[in-house]
Amino acid sequence: MSSKNFNMLAKTISKFFEIVFFVSSILMVISAVLSFARPHLLASFLLANIDNGTIATNGFQIMIEAPNGEPILGAVRIFTFAGIFTMLCMAMIFRNIYLIIKTCEGRTWFSKGKTPFQKDVVRMVREIGIFSIMIPMTGLVLSLIARISLGSDFCETSVQIVGIAMGIAMICFSRIFAYGIKLEEEVEGLI
Repeated sequence: MSSKNFNMLAKTISKFFEIVFFVSSILMVISAVLSFARPHLLASFLLANIDNGTIATNGFQIMIEAPNGEPILGAVRIFTFAGIFTMLCMAMIFRNIYLIIKTCEGRTWFSKGKTPFQKDVVRMVREIGIFSIMIPMTGLVLSLIARISLGSDFCETSVQIVGIAMGIAMICFSRIFAYGIKLEEEVEGLI
């Protein structure tokens, strides 16, 4: 596969997932509103469409069905907030991937040529790292909130180390790109 075809495929996939995650976050906002306006309607819908009373989004998992079969409205609300935040973070990750590829091709209004060594690329790579870390940390914080407010029987507290490791790696890559910019500027200064 040529570089041009690979870039086109990567841009298409990243734009597709950006749209999917933005639409998903809008649906989660609607769900959050419903969780206050019509909580039993939303909870009944969720319980009818899941198997074991547990629902998950981007690594955050919570039980929304009590042992007696009744919905746990607080858990449904916590789930919707987790969904909104993590879906927006994922949308921003894919948005930045798309923009990085276009910027490196010199096809954005802010690109400074056809090079990955640009300040905006450094910023977007760093943002990908930050968003990647925020997703599991959101799950951890909301798991703790759920444990405190609902009790320890209704949620599983876990942190996906992969998201944190990927985030740290992306932040390190942003520093490498920043160093590349500095070297490129020094070379241009010598010429």
